[in-house]
Amino acid sequence: MADSIVVVGDGHTHGGVVLAGSPNRKINGRPIARQGDAVSCPLHGISRISQVRGLYKVDGVPGAVSGDMTDCGAVLIGSVSARVGS
Repeated sequence: MADSIVVVGDGHTHGGVVLAGSPNRKINGRPIARQGDAVSCPLHGISRISQVRGLYKVDGVPGAVSGDMTDCGAVLIGSVSARVGS
C-alpha cells in the first residue's frame, strides 16, 4: 500500500500545518510526524495528531500518514509518497 508520509510543514483539512515531528528521523530535512506531535489549527488552536493507523513506527512511536487524524478532527495530508506497512 502506498501512503503519503506526513512531515513537519504538511497540512490538514482545517487549514493548519504540522508543527512538530521526530527529532531523530527526517525526510528531505523535515522531521517525520508521529502520534502525539503538535499541529496548528485555525479553528481550534494547537492540537495533536491522535488517530493513526500505525503502519510504521518512528522512534518507537506510530508514524502519521495521509488520512490519519488530529484530536480536533482534522484529516492529515501527507506530502512524501512512500510504501509503508505490510
